[in-house]
Amino acid sequence: MEIKDLLLPREKYAEVSQKYGSSPFTFEIEKPGQVLFYFGANHSKDPNNHQYPILREYWARFLKTAEGWEKVVLVEGGLRRMEESEELAITRGTEASLVTFLANKVGIPVISPDPSLEELAEQFPEIPKEEVLLMRFINRLDSYQRNNMTENFEEEIERWCNDRRRSDVWAGIDFSPANLKEIYKRIVGKGLDMNDNMNQLADPNRTGTRINEVATILTDAREVSIVSEIEKQWKEGKSIFAVFGSGHLIAQRPALEKLLI
Repeated sequence: MEIKDLLLPREKYAEVSQKYGSSPFTFEIEKPGQVLFYFGANHSKDPNNHQYPILREYWARFLKTAEGWEKVVLVEGGLRRMEESEELAITRGTEASLVTFLANKVGIPVISPDPSLEELAEQFPEIPKEEVLLMRFINRLDSYQRNNMTENFEEEIERWCNDRRRSDVWAGIDFSPANLKEIYKRIVGKGLDMNDNMNQLADPNRTGTRINEVATILTDAREVSIVSEIEKQWKEGKSIFAVFGSGHLIAQRPALEKLLI
């Protein structure tokens, strides 16, 4: 059976997520000499957010439980640089950067099985690249909304554009803020309004917009990649500390419980 078929069906996500409540939340899989600790995070950039004491305590319990065993950390969104402090790690890269900081302090390797936006665009050539870009752009706007960012909004868009310009995958696409807003208007059907709920527009567990459809396809690919890497590391006998958004935990848990237990 394919990993994709073991994931939680998207149509059941709303019902199942109700049982979890507010993130963060966790689950573990254990066998003699090996553990998986999975932390489902809320992506807060606020060092005072309630998830961070929970994450630190969970990390300490993982280290104690897996003492003397080979360990690895898996994070979302690519590898993070080593920051100078825990606070800077959180403000610059949320929980993924914090656990990278903590893992580096004790010499545990960190990997990111999460495919990049560019890899996803190449994996699904049938999806217009402007739709792939718009989905991730809306994700970025959602993060901006959720974290109550104080930076100038136009500067935030310009930074995002600069990051994308570095890849040849997007050759021929005008990465100006004005064009991004035009793409948004054409595909979403209305002008960009930061009073709108960006999370709903690109939620892979919702239907109703073309971007929801794109998000479902690309997010399922991410889930498969992450679960595949967890299974690989598990078969190699490693104890795993995984830190991903809470939605990934909910979607992946049925697959992991079938593959690892």
